[in-house]
Amino acid sequence: MIYEDFLTHRGKDFKGKTLKDIWSFSDQEIENTHNFVQIIFPLNKPSQSVFHGYFLDTDELVNKLKNSTQVKESILKSSKWFFSFLQRNMYWNRSHDHNHLRITRVIESLRLLVSDEEANTFYTNVLELINDNNKVNMTTLNFWKNA
Repeated sequence: MIYEDFLTHRGKDFKGKTLKDIWSFSDQEIENTHNFVQIIFPLNKPSQSVFHGYFLDTDELVNKLKNSTQVKESILKSSKWFFSFLQRNMYWNRSHDHNHLRITRVIESLRLLVSDEEANTFYTNVLELINDNNKVNMTTLNFWKNA
């Protein structure tokens, strides 16, 4: 199974990359590569942005990943890795940016597979980044709030 092997460092994603390969992306690679977010932050619904077809398609798979300490640690580490990218590159603080969808996905994946607490922490940290100069549209802010 691609997700379990990939998130436990025993396998590669559908493009042949390991999780550690992705964590070593430059900021430019993070910004310009659009097919990794769905793999490092899996959800139980298909992506509406990238059409590779990978998602958590059964409750059994969701529960298996949710019950794996190593999977949860990988998703949590990925969320911190992505948050540091957001901190370094504040150009996403504008009305519309593809990173807004990524932020929503991180929150949803954390909530689904790690914990409400970690999802809420990520959400709060993102809001703190834009607190003094928010340019993100209200629709996006509501998506984050409800993720």
